[in-house]
Amino acid sequence: MIADALRAARTGLLFAAGPFDAVWRRLTGRNGLPPLWLRRHTGSVAAFESAARETSAFLDRLGVFQDPPRLVLDVGCGAGAMVEELRRRLPAEGRYVGFDVHAPSIRWCRRRWASDPRLVFEIAPLASPYGSAAGRPVESYRFPVQDGQADLVLAKSVFTHLVRDEARHYLAETRRVLRPGRPAVVTAFLYEAGAPGVETAFPHPAGDGTRLKSRARPTAAVAFEKSRFVSMIEEAGLRLQWHSEGFYPGRPRRDAQDVLLLGI
Repeated sequence: MIADALRAARTGLLFAAGPFDAVWRRLTGRNGLPPLWLRRHTGSVAAFESAARETSAFLDRLGVFQDPPRLVLDVGCGAGAMVEELRRRLPAEGRYVGFDVHAPSIRWCRRRWASDPRLVFEIAPLASPYGSAAGRPVESYRFPVQDGQADLVLAKSVFTHLVRDEARHYLAETRRVLRPGRPAVVTAFLYEAGAPGVETAFPHPAGDGTRLKSRARPTAAVAFEKSRFVSMIEEAGLRLQWHSEGFYPGRPRRDAQDVLLLGI
């Protein structure tokens, strides 16, 4: 596909620019950052650091660290954008588990934080355009945490790349691993049915309460009708405790994604 070829060409260019990026990281004291091509894999290069700081500050405002979590599960951790922000909040006996479908990102994270035994990084062997075409269906994946053991589940920019049945499964897995009384924080593109601008922002209806930005790349950006997504949350055995509205088409732009605080 043309989109895949363009994405591969972009990755090649970013990889070729790696030596120049390495010099920049040394000069600016950012040796801990992943290489350029891995930073771009998870979104905007310019926002890699700032988005992590903003998310961390947002979690602080929600109060999720008032009682320090003993186990944090970072769903779709990528190249570890949130790791430093989360690990400095872990108690000495705490544990961080991050997983992602992109094997190069996980391998880099394992090398980068090899000295901290509290941090564990797992490759999710799933078929995904963001990882490998070969692999198991998303709906078959079991999060790498035992039942009821996670004190915080973070899924940042994950549901934006899941179709309906995949999202249902990830919500069910969130419920399975979450400790009662502890929070899960997820982000998603949500929209109100009939809102002006929906068809422009997400022009392709999927017929199941979701809309797509690109029919050629269905998981490039997925938006869920708000009422249906809330129903999916409840079907999974979770409760929506708080909701920060993001960018609904037709409204003034604030944060691009809605943020949802979930509990049991």
